[in-house]
Order: sequence, then C-alpha cells, then structure tokens
Amino acid sequence: MIESERPGNVAEPQEVSASAKRRVRVPTIVYTLALLFVVGFLFALGNRNFLSLYNLNTILSFGAILLMVGLGQMSAILIGGIDLSVGGLMSFISVIFTILVHPLGYLVYPICVVVGILFGYLNGLLVTRVKIPSFIATLGTGGILTSLALFVSARPVNVPSSTYGILDLVNASFLGINNILYFGFVVFMIYNIILRRTAIGRNVFYVGSNIRMSWMSGINIVSTRNFAFMLSGAGAAIAGILISAVRYGGDPSVGGVYVLSSIASVVVGGTALTGGTGGPVNTLFGVLLLSVLDNGMNVVGIDPYFQQSILGLMIIISVVLTFDRTKTPIIK
Repeated sequence: MIESERPGNVAEPQEVSASAKRRVRVPTIVYTLALLFVVGFLFALGNRNFLSLYNLNTILSFGAILLMVGLGQMSAILIGGIDLSVGGLMSFISVIFTILVHPLGYLVYPICVVVGILFGYLNGLLVTRVKIPSFIATLGTGGILTSLALFVSARPVNVPSSTYGILDLVNASFLGINNILYFGFVVFMIYNIILRRTAIGRNVFYVGSNIRMSWMSGINIVSTRNFAFMLSGAGAAIAGILISAVRYGGDPSVGGVYVLSSIASVVVGGTALTGGTGGPVNTLFGVLLLSVLDNGMNVVGIDPYFQQSILGLMIIISVVLTFDRTKTPIIK
C-alpha cells in the first residue's frame, strides 16, 4: 500500500545516487592542482621574481619541513583522528636535538626520530586504550611537550660551531640541490610505500573509511590506530630535526605555527577530515599549494592581515570539496 501510494519512491533514490556518483568522479587532487597552477600563474604575473631559481628554492625548502609534519598529520587524519601535539613535539625535538648533537654526533638523528615515534605511540594508547578522543588526547600531550621543551630550554639555544659539520647532512647540497629536499623526497617515498604497499598501511585507509566493517573483517583496530599516530610522531620529529638544522639552533616555541599549517596542508590537498580518503600525494600537493601561497603573497606584497583571510577561504573550499557527508547525520 505504501509503495502504491508513492510510486516514485524507488526511482528517486536511484536518481540521487547516480547524480552523487557523477559529482564525486573528479578526484579532489585535480582541484588542488588547478588551484596550484592558477595561483602560481597569478603570482608570476604580479612579480617576475616569483619564478626565479632562488625563490623557487625558498618555496621548496620551506615546503620540505611542512611536508614532514604534514605527512604525519595526514596519517592521523586518515584514520579519522587528528594530532594536535605535532607542534609541541616539534618544539621538544628541536631543543633536545640542539642539546644532544654535540655529545651524540650523528646518532642524534635516529634517536630523535625514535623519541617522536614513542610519543606518537603514547598518543595512540590514549586514544585506543584510555578511549579519549584524539582531539583531547593530543591537545593534552601537545601542552605537556611544549612545557617539556620550555623546561629543557626556556629560550632559543644555538648549536656549537664544532657541530656544523654534522648539520651539513641537512644543510649541504648535492648536484646543486639542497640536501633538505632529498630528505623530503626520501621521507615522502617511505610514507607512500608504507601506506600504499604494506598491509598495515592499507589498513589505515580501511579503518578510516569504516571502522566497524574493518573490525568485522578481522583488522586489528587498536594496532592500526597506534601505528597511524606513530607515523604522525615520526613526521613531527623529522620536521623538528630539519628546522633545527636549518636554523643552527633549537627553539621551544618553533612548532606552534605548524599545528594548523599541517592540518591545512592535509585538507587542502584533498585528504578528507572524516578519514579513509587521500594520501601522501594529496598532502604533497597541498603542501606545495600552501608554500606557494605563503611565499607568493609576501612576494607580491599582500597585507599580512589579509593573507590569513585568503588561507582560511582556501581551507573552507577544500573541506567543502573533500568532506564525506555520508559519515555525518542529515540535519533538516
């Protein structure tokens, strides 16, 4: 009786479904690439020095540091979480790297990365075992890490001049290309291989897409989420190392600006905040877009206060294009 009274109630959902499929056929990374091309073209018209080799090297060098923390943040977002502790971890690593580079030598690099992974694992335990939402858990650990950084060194500290050779691992160049770009490329490839070519990496996408179906399929939800936060900690630690090496010193507040920047680079690149969609390539282009925006607005002389409005608009547009509304209740 109900179906006979409303004969169109079967065909209508099919039509909506078909139109929805047509809307999502264009990958979100295409929008990012289009915006990157348009923005770069406009900045080049505004100032011819924008495309100079020196300026392009500046963009890529800044982008390499943001890419490291962005790849980590992406890992947490892919499982439907978020990591607000990346700024505090960057600051903490920046300080201890600077202090330990003299006594430990080249060993300071892997040790600092391991420290970042351990703090990422702690975040994962708070989320999976203590059952605290990732927003609150990482907000708390981020505050603790910032305090630890200030406790170790309340003000910026410089590395001894005798250790400059150790920092050349990052600051030197090879074949005319800065080593920091090689670092960025290698770490990007590692994250891409882990997330795309390994079982636990693919599980990160599955858990982010549908945690209930992942559990029913036999995926270990706890270990997968812990692994994602460990990747986040590793990315923040590498970013802290690179920025300390570039500046020849550590700063207990250096990571603060990278919390929102890392989230923005992930979202702008097309990785959905709801999880399960996106990946390292998306984050790479998101970082490039933000780096070009940040540099280009300064080169052409856009007012610093207005720059934040442009960045905020870009984030809103990106969320509109990538947000998975099927995971949220319909509000009428």
